[in-house]
Amino acid sequence: MSDFPALPYPWQQSLWQSFYQQLLDNRLPHAVMLAGPRGLGKRHFARVMAQYLLCQSPRSESACGHCKSCELNKAGTHPDFALVTPEEPGKAIRVDDIRALAETQGKTAQQSGYKVVVLEPAEAMNNNAANALLKTLEEPAQKTLLVLVTDAPSAVLPTIRSRCQIRSLAIPSAEQSLHWLTPLVSGTDYNAKDLLVLARGAPLRARDLVHSDALEQQQSWLNDIGRLTLGQADAINVAAQWQKGDVTEQVNWLISWLHDLTCWQVGAEVPHIEQLDTAIKQTLHTMQPALLHRFQEKLLSCKKRLASGANPNKQLLLEELLMDWGVLLKNRQLRS
Repeated sequence: MSDFPALPYPWQQSLWQSFYQQLLDNRLPHAVMLAGPRGLGKRHFARVMAQYLLCQSPRSESACGHCKSCELNKAGTHPDFALVTPEEPGKAIRVDDIRALAETQGKTAQQSGYKVVVLEPAEAMNNNAANALLKTLEEPAQKTLLVLVTDAPSAVLPTIRSRCQIRSLAIPSAEQSLHWLTPLVSGTDYNAKDLLVLARGAPLRARDLVHSDALEQQQSWLNDIGRLTLGQADAINVAAQWQKGDVTEQVNWLISWLHDLTCWQVGAEVPHIEQLDTAIKQTLHTMQPALLHRFQEKLLSCKKRLASGANPNKQLLLEELLMDWGVLLKNRQLRS
C-alpha cells in the first residue's frame, strides 16, 4: 500500500465519520459494500479502512504509519490483510480464491487485532464464487471485516448484497471537486471544469485524464461514431479497430456518450456534442429517444457480461453494437 497512511478524500469525510463512529461504538459490521460510480475513490477508501483497523496505534483520522502492523502493511506483507481480485482485468474471481479466503478467515489474527479482506470488483464473482462467499458471510469470524468494492452493485447477487452494510458513494458537488482538482491540473493545458464534465463529475477520473491518452482516445471514438452516423464508415471495419483496445472502456464510453446524447436532445449543454459537424448534429437530434433507451439497455447488458468474466468475442460484440447503431439510424430515417 503506497501513500501510507492513506487519508479519506474530502468528499469521503461523512463516510469516514460514520465508519469511525461505528468502530468506537463497537458496532462495526462484518461485511461492507462500497458502491458507486468509478472515479470516486472506493478502492482508496477500502485501503483507508484496512490500514486503520490493522494499525496498533491509530490516530483519530488515520493509521499511525509507524507501528509493526503499519510497517507490514507498507511492505505489502501483513498476514491479516488479503486482497481478492481477478487474475487479470476483465476475468472472473475464481471460486478457489473464495474457498481459500474462507479457510483463512477461520483462523486467529496473527497480529492479535482485526483481519481485513478487500474483494474487488465484487461484480466479477461468478455464481460459484458468490455462492461460496455466502457461507463466509453467513458465519462471520470475530473481528473480521470483509470490504466488497463495486461499480455495479446491481450485478452482485441480491443474497450477497443483503448480507452487507451498503455504503454508497455519490458524485460530489462540482464546487468540492473543483476545489480539489484545480491545483492538480494547474500548469497543464487542461481546464479543471472541462475535465470534470468529461469525467461525468468523478474527480479521480478527471485527474487521470490528464495523465493518460484517454482524451485522445475518446475523441477518436467520437470521430468514428460521427463517420458511422454520416455513412462514411463501415461498422465491421470500425469494430476491427476498436477490438484492439479495451472493450470494457469502449462500452463504458458508449454508455456515457449515449446518456449525454439524450440530455443534449432535450436542451442540455454538452460541449463534445456541440463541437460535431452540423450534419451529424442534425441527424443525432432526430434520433428516437425510445430507440436510444433500448440501445442503452443493451449496452448495460454488455457491460454486465464483461464484468462477469464471461469473456465474449470482442470483435463480434463490437460489430453487433456498431451495426445496431446503424439500425437506429435507418429507423430514424423511416420515421423522420
